[in-house]
Amino acid sequence: MQGYELERAVPFIAAAMRKYGIRAGQDELAAFIRRAVEADMRYMHETGVLTQDGLMGEGEYDEDDAFEALLSALAGEAADETELNRTTQMLDAYMEGQSAFLENSGLCG
Repeated sequence: MQGYELERAVPFIAAAMRKYGIRAGQDELAAFIRRAVEADMRYMHETGVLTQDGLMGEGEYDEDDAFEALLSALAGEAADETELNRTTQMLDAYMEGQSAFLENSGLCG
């Protein structure tokens, strides 16, 4: 996504995730956010929300579909239900934080 600054996004989203009650170490949280952003961008390219050049495409971002796609990418072969639940909670908080970051950055309305 043109104009998306990952190095600004990570601390912004981490702070938002903490407000949503996510308790994780700084390194763990940053790594999760980086993986989530990568999966999110891949989803947006695959669904036509973004073009190959990172510009807005013709596709529409479906939050429910995106959540499922990102959860699948991030949870992979979750060891157990506790791990899957934690990933789900972290992803939910990430989605809120990412949305706030995009709005704050003027990248979406």
